[in-house]
Amino acid sequence: MLSTITIINIFMEIFSVGALFFASFAFAKKFSESGQKKDLTLSLVLISFTIYPCLVIASQMLYNLDKPLSTLIFIQRLISYNLIIDAFLILVFIKYRFNPKVINYILWIFAVAALTMFYRVGASSISLIYRVEVVEPIVNFSIPLYLRPVWSNMWLILSITAFFTAFKKKGGEKTLLLHESLGAFLIFFSFLPMVAYLSTQNSYYLLASWSSILLGVINITLAEIIPSNSLLAENPFGFFRSRILFKLIFIFVLIIVILFEITTLVTLNLGKQALQESIFSSYRETAKNIKDQIETMDTFNEKVIQNIVENKRPGKSGIVFVVDSNGTVIAHPDKTRIYLKQNLKNFPPVKKALSGQSGSGLLGEDDFGQIKAGAFSPIKKFGGAVIIEEPLKDAYYKMRQLETNSLLFVILGIIITVITGLSLAQSIENPLHKLTLGTESISKGDLNTKIDVDSPDEIGKLAFAFNKMIRYLRDSQDRLILSEKLAALGTMSAGMAHEIKNPLVSLRTFSQLMQTRWEDKEFREKFAQIVPTEIERINKIAESLLKFGRPSKPEMGKADVTMILEEILLLFESECKKNNINVSTKFSKLPEITGDSQQLSQAFVNLILNAIQAMDKNGELIVKTDTGKVVYADETKEGDLKEDGSRIWGEGKTKKQPTSIDAIFVEITDTGPGIDEEHLKSLFDPFFTTKVKGTGMGLPITLRIIQEHAGSIRVKSKPGEGTSFIVMLPQKHQEI
Repeated sequence: MLSTITIINIFMEIFSVGALFFASFAFAKKFSESGQKKDLTLSLVLISFTIYPCLVIASQMLYNLDKPLSTLIFIQRLISYNLIIDAFLILVFIKYRFNPKVINYILWIFAVAALTMFYRVGASSISLIYRVEVVEPIVNFSIPLYLRPVWSNMWLILSITAFFTAFKKKGGEKTLLLHESLGAFLIFFSFLPMVAYLSTQNSYYLLASWSSILLGVINITLAEIIPSNSLLAENPFGFFRSRILFKLIFIFVLIIVILFEITTLVTLNLGKQALQESIFSSYRETAKNIKDQIETMDTFNEKVIQNIVENKRPGKSGIVFVVDSNGTVIAHPDKTRIYLKQNLKNFPPVKKALSGQSGSGLLGEDDFGQIKAGAFSPIKKFGGAVIIEEPLKDAYYKMRQLETNSLLFVILGIIITVITGLSLAQSIENPLHKLTLGTESISKGDLNTKIDVDSPDEIGKLAFAFNKMIRYLRDSQDRLILSEKLAALGTMSAGMAHEIKNPLVSLRTFSQLMQTRWEDKEFREKFAQIVPTEIERINKIAESLLKFGRPSKPEMGKADVTMILEEILLLFESECKKNNINVSTKFSKLPEITGDSQQLSQAFVNLILNAIQAMDKNGELIVKTDTGKVVYADETKEGDLKEDGSRIWGEGKTKKQPTSIDAIFVEITDTGPGIDEEHLKSLFDPFFTTKVKGTGMGLPITLRIIQEHAGSIRVKSKPGEGTSFIVMLPQKHQEI
């Protein structure tokens, strides 16, 4: 029969199994996304670890159901094989996670040792000692094996490796490695209270062991699931507050498990008390009936009493025996005891019965340490006593069946409830997650986002309203884009009248002199040289204006970035002259890229116009181009500060992107006053502007255009030293 604390321990093991299973599933999913071997290996480590408590619980329940010893031994062999495999997988994880220099040698040595241990487990005979209220039996192999110490020491090696690696790192990565080291150490430490539990049978040691394992698994999971560049890396336990799914699951599962546990404990205790009382009552009734039969005899006849004793078999394997007034056995199913005249006057139940007491309950231990249950009653007519005893294991067989069946139903109920709760939690969290992603997309300027939520509840209505809001914002953005273009056109046209006027003066002069001087050969040569050039200049300016003012509809095709920049600089030539701004260019030979020339023109106009306006009067505008290769890291937060002091928007590897790409770079630098650090973080936020008449949409629109081309914008700025915008564009179109 299991005590209350033992049942609580079983629930703790079930809870740990759930944590291990979900953690292994999370790393398997992470492996499918990242392809990193360390994630797959850790998933295998945890799923192998999950099997261990499942087999332990199964062993106890099969024992309670009186399954054959061969079945119980088979399960112990499986547990042993599982520990060997898990220990090897831990070493493989250390290799892929940290790759220490000696790990390959250790792996080869352990692989040979593991094969030896596999053979020894299969070749050994196993003896099992199950004890009352102890979940795990004492397991003795005929060939000595030390599987649990080996397994726990693998976790210690992982803890030490992570600990020393942590001191080579900084910031969040160091914090995560220290949590991983702590988690592995807690799992290693859990071995010590487990040894104490098996030695002392104190269930509180088992609770300490599984609590240590649960905390260890949580620490390792957080350390490996959280990216090192995440804000959560400094406070890993904040991860559970980062998504509503975890909150819903935690609340739901915790409440259900507690309710199941409390209900089970109350029900089992009430059922066990009733069944226990029924068992002891049956013992008392049997003892009384035998006593009454003996007392109805006229003379004390030992043969008749022996027949009565041999024909009575209380319970599953109980026996009845009778002692005389001196405590000597006079009737017993084992006749050897009669012949030897075994004296039991010091046996507590006999002592009580001979003193005239009757009762039932736990009678104590026999010579083999086996606890007995039963009843005793004095024979007042002839002296002596009737004793009924049965091994506690057999006496409580029905109670163990009740416990086992109840726990099986509870475990099944918890599994079904958790799966149902997880499904319900995901049905709430998934639409909210889609809404969050939609909001983040809008914050980055992507107004083509659509929230695909079909539920008819409040979340579905919110998604519908969200999509409607996006449509309105998209229409508003189109109008803002047009206004930005018109504002740029207004700025450019103010100085372009002068640019058009100069060739017009030349054309008017030639047209006036043409009639009088047409016969002059020198005049005709100048006419042929100057007039077509001036007309082409006017035509080029007009075409650039028409091209820039045309509505922008994204049409991917071949785009010549050098030509786009030259046209834009031509449009701003007069504006730069008027403000005494010197324009310097350094164009490398760029390949044609895949993009929308109109949208790219809009983006570069916004950046160049901002640079001109930032310098006001006097200064230098520098435009450079170059080619190179971009190596993607993990996805980073927009506006993250880089080591060179710059901030970048739009960079970060997505699922469809390769690890590295060929790209072109356009750097636009001004010698203006620079940008304050507090303003730099919000540079690409919609409607953020420091200009009195600005809309705050120029740079967000620019970023959106560059991101739609799978590019990024890096900004370097120091107050008093000017600002550089570096635009990266892939040479070939990348899906985002």
